[in-house]
Amino acid sequence: MQELPERYFTNKKKVLRLGQLLKELFPKKSLIDKNCQKVMSVWSEVVGDEIYKSTKITGIKNGIMYVKVESSTMIHYLTNFEKHTIIHKINNVLGMKYIEDIRFMAGVT
Repeated sequence: MQELPERYFTNKKKVLRLGQLLKELFPKKSLIDKNCQKVMSVWSEVVGDEIYKSTKITGIKNGIMYVKVESSTMIHYLTNFEKHTIIHKINNVLGMKYIEDIRFMAGVT
């Protein structure tokens, strides 16, 4: 069996964790794709200035958008009265069904 070149080993005497090696070999891709960037850029237009000031999009994963909101009262309002309208507006802007659900959570914006 042929040995690997020296460059593949950072330090033969030091034990390296498998997780660390995998992180170095396969760096994470950017979590923000073009559609996510577009959603973030039009967020203020979709929800309006008042809601925009008290919310912050924290990410989008598997069609679910995660949004931090300043107060539980605002979470209740958005969840019960605005959620489906927001989803519809965002998907219209993108021209496809990108957002399936929104999860609002309390947090500092």
